[in-house]
Amino acid sequence: MESYYLFLIFFVLFIAMLVGISLLTSRRQKSVTDFWLAGSELGAGIIGLSTAASWINASGLLLATGMFLLIGIGSIWLWVFPNIAALIIIAAISGRIKNIPALTQPELMEIRYDPLIRAPVALAVTIMMVLFSVSDFIGFKLVLGSFYGIEPIYAILIMAVAAALYVSIGGFRAVVWADVPKYALLAGLAASVAAMALWLPVQKGLSITATAIAFGPDWWNPFVMGGVLGALVLQLALLPGWVAEQDPWQKIWAARDERSAKRGLILGAGLMALIYLCCFLTSIGLRALYPMPTSEAEAEMLYPTFISNNVSPLVLALLTIGFLAACMSCTSTFATSGASCISRDLIQRHIKPEATMKEMLTINRVLVVIMIATSAIIALKMDSILEAVIIATVIGTTSYFFPIIGGLYWKRATKWGALAALIMGGGTQILLICYEIFWLHQSLDTVSPYLTEHGVLVGLSLSAISFIGISLATPLTERIRLAPFFSDVAKDVFQGQRLEVNKNSPLYHEVMVSIEQKISGDRAHLNLSIFLQPVKSDSRNISSELEWDEYVEHLKATHSNWYTPTGSHIVYRLSQADMLASIKMVRGDVFQIWLSAEPRLAQVDRQIDELFLSFEEIRDSLSEFGLSASPSPSKS
Repeated sequence: MESYYLFLIFFVLFIAMLVGISLLTSRRQKSVTDFWLAGSELGAGIIGLSTAASWINASGLLLATGMFLLIGIGSIWLWVFPNIAALIIIAAISGRIKNIPALTQPELMEIRYDPLIRAPVALAVTIMMVLFSVSDFIGFKLVLGSFYGIEPIYAILIMAVAAALYVSIGGFRAVVWADVPKYALLAGLAASVAAMALWLPVQKGLSITATAIAFGPDWWNPFVMGGVLGALVLQLALLPGWVAEQDPWQKIWAARDERSAKRGLILGAGLMALIYLCCFLTSIGLRALYPMPTSEAEAEMLYPTFISNNVSPLVLALLTIGFLAACMSCTSTFATSGASCISRDLIQRHIKPEATMKEMLTINRVLVVIMIATSAIIALKMDSILEAVIIATVIGTTSYFFPIIGGLYWKRATKWGALAALIMGGGTQILLICYEIFWLHQSLDTVSPYLTEHGVLVGLSLSAISFIGISLATPLTERIRLAPFFSDVAKDVFQGQRLEVNKNSPLYHEVMVSIEQKISGDRAHLNLSIFLQPVKSDSRNISSELEWDEYVEHLKATHSNWYTPTGSHIVYRLSQADMLASIKMVRGDVFQIWLSAEPRLAQVDRQIDELFLSFEEIRDSLSEFGLSASPSPSKS
């Protein structure tokens, strides 16, 4: 048990480091954007390290190594290649994603289509994120059980409490910054095990080269699983689900600019490839040292078995922390991604749109804990890593891949086509999973061809047919929703709009000195707080706070540029195609309104003027509600 006590010491130190990071980052949390997107200030390096750390966990190490052992190089089409290729594809489309000011994929889809589409997608994304998080808990409980004989419930409790503690405090900024040391631990784990796996056979007089050759041609054949067509079918079945996975999209929205997002995701793909190369080398050494495993589960467990049998107690404790870091990195990312959908797309959108930022930050922290607890409870009932991953991936693949990617690039896509794709594709896939489990009594971790190939392709095909067919048969989406996505539509919608600002007025100068400006990449972050004060009125109860929904409707009715594509909790002064640069209004505190914009550097002067116009329009509308407005608290 010496190693176990060493592990506990390292664990306490590790958690102390994470909590320290969380406390530091929590000081910069002012809004939901700060909590869920780290203030949209992340550079390429941090995005790359965080992406790699959050897409490879202990389960991924075990799974990749196990599939290399059983199948050989041909297994790359099941796991390794789709992971890396998906990040590269997302990087290629990151420019389209970054320019839409969303916090979640469901919010983006409401901007593009209609409120009707948002809640179903939010539920699908949340389920997907929970199941991915479940696979992390499964991996860690298997590792701790193998190393120290710890009961699954205690292993899961260790990880759940630790993750919930630091993520709920620091939010997404804490998650990504904590991913830096986590990736270092993960890479150290993978590299040291690979080196040890290759060195031990040499010490025993075995030739790695001769052993590798003896594996046979099938092990080295990259197309052993059905040839080129089989590899293509697997990519059609798996890639869409990973491309549509929400957490890397959120890193794009969290990036300081498009270039940082693209470079960060490509860097992440490269860092992942290094880890999987270590898994491949490890599998060669394990094949030389051990008899051929007979099942995927046995092959997965050979990785921790090899470690526990060949390292000192100190090294075992350190490697266990590496496994914990890998699992917690993924779980924290998936928990924040799933919880953001519940918070942003359900609670703030439909249940409490008038909530202040302080109230939403509290809700966000509670939801992160609930997400982690839910994943932990499910993990107690499941033992297969692949089972959780397959279910999560195929649901994403068949339900909302076509609606979200089609919405970015196909002008003719409509809300009814998107909804039909969700119902037909996702519904078909859920029925196929139930049929597989409850009727055929077939475990999903066997990678059944019916589910992984034919089943997914059926659901994906029905989703595509429904999306295209229904979209073509229904009226075109209103042009104001198309404008942020398609430049030709934007030119027609926003043509002729001019700004007329009196820069000599005292109020203009008062607003100018109150604007906070920060450069981040090729964009500027502009922020203006508006302070409200009740004024004397015989016709209104001046002691009551602002009725937010009523006020938003009044503002929209009196000033036509104000627009609520995603509900009353966020209002845009939509005056140009670059929606990210447009003025955004949200409720700050009870007597505070926040304005913000993220224009490109060449647009800064124009958007500063538009901030002033926005302030004037808001002030005029507030007067109808018995409130005055000032850009500084001292003037309130």
